[in-house]
Amino acid sequence: MNPQTDRLTGIEFRPAREHERLRFSVAEMKGFSGHFLPQEGELEYRKIDDPMNHTVCAFDGDDIVGTTLWEPYELTVPGGKSDFFGVTGVTVAPTHTRRGILREMMRRLLIDGRDAGYPIAGLWASESNIYGRFGFGISGETILSKLDVRHGRFRAMPKVTGEIRFADVATMEKVAPVVWNRTAEKTVGMMLRTKADWDWIYDRRRIPGFGRRRAFCVVYREGDEALGYAAYRIEHKMEAMHSYNAVRVIELIAATTAADAALWRFLLDIDLAGEVIHHHPKKSNLLWLLADPRKFSFEPYDSLWVRILDPIKALTGRKYSAAGQVVIRLIDEFCPWTQGNYELRVDSHGMATCEETGQDPDVTLPVASLGAIYMGAHYLADLQRAGRVTEHKSGTVAQIDTMFPTSGVHSFLPEF
Repeated sequence: MNPQTDRLTGIEFRPAREHERLRFSVAEMKGFSGHFLPQEGELEYRKIDDPMNHTVCAFDGDDIVGTTLWEPYELTVPGGKSDFFGVTGVTVAPTHTRRGILREMMRRLLIDGRDAGYPIAGLWASESNIYGRFGFGISGETILSKLDVRHGRFRAMPKVTGEIRFADVATMEKVAPVVWNRTAEKTVGMMLRTKADWDWIYDRRRIPGFGRRRAFCVVYREGDEALGYAAYRIEHKMEAMHSYNAVRVIELIAATTAADAALWRFLLDIDLAGEVIHHHPKKSNLLWLLADPRKFSFEPYDSLWVRILDPIKALTGRKYSAAGQVVIRLIDEFCPWTQGNYELRVDSHGMATCEETGQDPDVTLPVASLGAIYMGAHYLADLQRAGRVTEHKSGTVAQIDTMFPTSGVHSFLPEF
């Protein structure tokens, strides 16, 4: 008897069908302990019209008891961009947990990603103890920052020659994609948004069952050129007739240092505000702008988790910071097709070639450890100290840590 198989007796795994779109949405929300309440006849839910053949679901009879979904993206990686298999909507009904349903859905979903030709997959984890077992590694971090506006004075203000104005949806539809793409050109870890993504962000499509409060949007321009924008909401708070509103920043994207500083200055100077709250990349300019940085409260947490689906495509799909040659032994029990020895060669221009080899490895990595260093934000030596790397040739870890990390800005933003 196979306990894993026995636990899945009676469970069917397949994509949801088009006529099951509403039921998929209901099951997904229930898995996140929420309710989906669309108006009668309205079936559109997701920010794009996700084809149901991008799902892997678990069915117990007619009931959908597990959901997964993937979305196609392009992600900026060191030196360029990569096709990206974005995993989202992963749930198991509370009535069917601890039976192996998640494991089987993820196995099938990642096979779909491999068969579709994606080099890497990624996700934002609802819980950080879930996805390491499936070969995902923490590839980037984000911080939740809070700053009392009374401590928002800058030590020095970069030269700012532009101005900030409020913008309506029509203006943002024109401006935001241009600023976003310009910023993405020099930023690792940004998704290249499609028109459908922008439609969803600015509420051009009605999403039934979800009330969405409108945000304030402002644009920073120098002459006729838009170089930054911010979107924020106000959470109204009052005690003893004193306003202490929270400015919750949804997104701040700036293509230049001046735009970034000007937008932060604007947000910190909003009348009746007591604090500014923002999720943003770990490396934030705000810390270095402040005259009293100790008052800048922030909490780091994991953001983008990366999973290697095709080692050769992945390793040759990014640039490197230094030349070198190394043989990596990749261990991958969950997706065994990636397992093997790979010789990575990087030339003086940071361009790589990679092939499977019969040579002895210089270093052995679980696939999750390769995912963790792939975007260039983490060092392999840190994973080695945690026992997640085996070095066979002395100096290999140090060599890899000269090749993989990048000095550019890393911006891991929740897109899916």
